[in-house]
Amino acid sequence: MPQPPLPFTDAELADAFPGRQLAVPPLGRGSFKVAYFADDTTQSVVKVLTDPLPSDVDGTEVDPSLLPERFAREVRAMQLADSPHLVKILVEPRAVQIGANRYVAYEEPFYGGGTLADRLRNGAMTEAEAGDVIVALLRAVRELWRNDIVHRDIKPGNIVFSADGTPVLIDPGISLHVGLDDLTDSSHISPMTPGYSAPEQHEARRYARIDFRTDHFLVGVVGYFALTGKHPILEAGMDRNEYIVKLLSFDRIDVSALLCSAELRLVLGRLLAPKPNRRFRTTAEPLEILGVT
Repeated sequence: MPQPPLPFTDAELADAFPGRQLAVPPLGRGSFKVAYFADDTTQSVVKVLTDPLPSDVDGTEVDPSLLPERFAREVRAMQLADSPHLVKILVEPRAVQIGANRYVAYEEPFYGGGTLADRLRNGAMTEAEAGDVIVALLRAVRELWRNDIVHRDIKPGNIVFSADGTPVLIDPGISLHVGLDDLTDSSHISPMTPGYSAPEQHEARRYARIDFRTDHFLVGVVGYFALTGKHPILEAGMDRNEYIVKLLSFDRIDVSALLCSAELRLVLGRLLAPKPNRRFRTTAEPLEILGVT
């Protein structure tokens, strides 16, 4: 189903950012925001929430209570976690007059190397390339958990590459923040991307143990896919129900035939364990096995 037209014109957008060169059409559009490449000295991405602020809002400061909860958590994760492998905010959310209404806008870095999904369309990566992605994601997960955050949506489309080839994890919009109310009722399952989900994400939240080990499983899925060009669980022709049944019933992923080092096989096998208590107890463990910190 096509999305409705944007609530402002290209001319109104240009007037709202004088002196900036926001390229149109936009880089992309999600359910509640649109992204533009700033083709100027900043080389950043300007993102605008497409729902206008209340008419009584003036000035540039934005009351956090006015932000969509998913977006507020995305911003919080980007503010707290600090790693070269995690997206950061360049310009904090602010109110901008665009046409007749005020909207929330903020800026992130532009990553010109494309996404991991783009790269995997051409087939599997080399062992060295896949290893770099796995290490980067583990470091990102470690930093998130240091701030009591679980990403929950680690997938090829959410992994981008900087100009120098550094993998960066983006879009923590459905992240779990320990100590904050969850995005879903405790009787519901966690928000997720089904094809890149851990078994425990399919349990009701009141029973599910979601922590850094959930992200470990997702790193394992992505790493296996990067190394082999195949999903470790999802098979060709499988429908969603068949996939979920297999995800919730498998005992182990056979990594013995993977064409990589014994260390990488060991790490992938443990990351992809079906139960959290069979995965690594810390993120330092797999990094140490791979010979990095």
